[in-house]
Amino acid sequence: MDTSPADLGERQLKWEAAIAAARLVFGLLLLASIATLVAWAFRAQLEAFGHAFVDRFGALGLVIGTALADGLHVPIPPQFYLLTGIAAGFSHALTFGAVLVGSEIGCFLAFRIGHVAVRLRWVERRIRVPRAMLERFLTTQGHLGLAIATLLPISYCLLCITAGAMRLSNRAWLVLAAMRIPKLLVSYAVLVYAWRF
Repeated sequence: MDTSPADLGERQLKWEAAIAAARLVFGLLLLASIATLVAWAFRAQLEAFGHAFVDRFGALGLVIGTALADGLHVPIPPQFYLLTGIAAGFSHALTFGAVLVGSEIGCFLAFRIGHVAVRLRWVERRIRVPRAMLERFLTTQGHLGLAIATLLPISYCLLCITAGAMRLSNRAWLVLAAMRIPKLLVSYAVLVYAWRF
């Protein structure tokens, strides 16, 4: 029985989506394990750092740090700021809200950077693989494909830059921004559990 290229492409996308889901679960388990170990081994130091950070910079520090992480790919991930707020005993709503706002600002910044920076050769080389993947997902699944792509082990910043470089609509940016909410919520829940455990 012959299979058409469209059938092969759809199977590949389903396979990539299944792998993405497995990697997401593995990543969350890894995050929980590392956070639990760090909280157990360095609890006093984390509490002292969390209090110092929050006392000095407050919620605005969480927003700015996360915006830099998700907008400019600064190597300190948003989970660091979530854990900082948790360790400081900062309000759960305020910690999560500040990190979410920072992440959405970062997403918007990266999306707009993609619009401008696509003309730079090194950016074009850097987004070649995510761009090919996004094009496949968008061709077969539309904006649902973009939502699925947020589950893949690709930096959120790079995904936003790639979407911007592809000149996707503002609706695409909204999909990326909306998909950030459940991912951060799950990360936050895992970190709270690990800290309490």
